[in-house]
Amino acid sequence: MQPKHAPRLDFADLLRVGFSPTKAFSSLYRSTNLQRALAIVVLFSIISSVASLLVTADMEQVLGYNSRDAFELAFEGFVSWMVSLLAFMIFGIVAAIVAKDVFGGRGERSATLMLTGYAYPGYVILSVVLLMLFTTGFRGLDLTKVQDWTSDELNQAIAAGAALLVVALIGLIWLLWVTSHAVSVANDISKGEAAMSCILAAIAAGIVYLLVGMVMQMPLGLFF
Repeated sequence: MQPKHAPRLDFADLLRVGFSPTKAFSSLYRSTNLQRALAIVVLFSIISSVASLLVTADMEQVLGYNSRDAFELAFEGFVSWMVSLLAFMIFGIVAAIVAKDVFGGRGERSATLMLTGYAYPGYVILSVVLLMLFTTGFRGLDLTKVQDWTSDELNQAIAAGAALLVVALIGLIWLLWVTSHAVSVANDISKGEAAMSCILAAIAAGIVYLLVGMVMQMPLGLFF
């Protein structure tokens, strides 16, 4: 039954999610609620958006960004934050639907959102790490003038790209491992079934993120 006692914001289990997800999510299923999980999602989504904005502003030479475009950058950051929250909701709902309709799980949407909300900081941590690697690896390069790069600059870009790819693959595997435990506990299905639910949900959330993001940014693009 959930919860067995008054819901609370459990930071110990939040930390335990990264290395002992089964134990953490089993405990969270009985000790937290959707409101607290969504509070974590909102907080970490803000952190992710701010980090992205800071990197974009700091890497203006690399990205061809002009400081006069600050208003557009701020608006796009707000849009990205809103769409990321929508994508998270889509992910949790689709994962619960797949878990029930395909694998015969409980299909508890609120529980799925609740537990994946505690997995969301892992996504933000991975995003920030990749942003830091990008900032370090491509600093001093101009991505708008690739054809003018010297051999040293090309080697720098290749090394940075390889490092980003390796970290991204490892991080995504770890994130899938953590999130699948959340979906497994929430819906009482196996880890493999939960992983498939997460992959399908991620595809759906990614499509929504791209489509809604494009639509929301379209009006601003008419003026810039």
